[in-house]
Amino acid sequence: MTLQVPDEEWQLPATLNSLTTLGTLLRRYLDGFPVDESWTYLLDLALCEAASNIIRHGYPDDKAAGYRVLFSHDARAITVVLIDRGLAIPAALFTSAPAEEEEQATLPDTDDLSEGGRGIALIFACVDNVSYRSESGENQLTLSKKLP
Repeated sequence: MTLQVPDEEWQLPATLNSLTTLGTLLRRYLDGFPVDESWTYLLDLALCEAASNIIRHGYPDDKAAGYRVLFSHDARAITVVLIDRGLAIPAALFTSAPAEEEEQATLPDTDDLSEGGRGIALIFACVDNVSYRSESGENQLTLSKKLP
């Protein structure tokens, strides 16, 4: 039986203070799903790292900017999509293979990453699927974690 939890979409300011709100929204969305704290922690960590990257690197000079977050699920996984109109993630941070219209990202070699790029490796380590696309000035980073 699939839980009947509606999808949620939120608009947040591109400030580091929004990360607390983001974590709270995620935990509220997950309430009722059969997940424990360790499962939730990993998704929260990946999500906040990704949002932090948007804030710090996507909008380095625009403190009035914002980003959107979409929470959804199916019987197998929780999916979170971060959408922004900031600077795109450099393609070199991902190696990719086409998967329909999105690029299916694969974990970069951490030996090749600068300290600043290690957050990408952290994101990959915490979730089961990461995909990214950027077109027409809109960036979408999708994180998916299988339900236990």
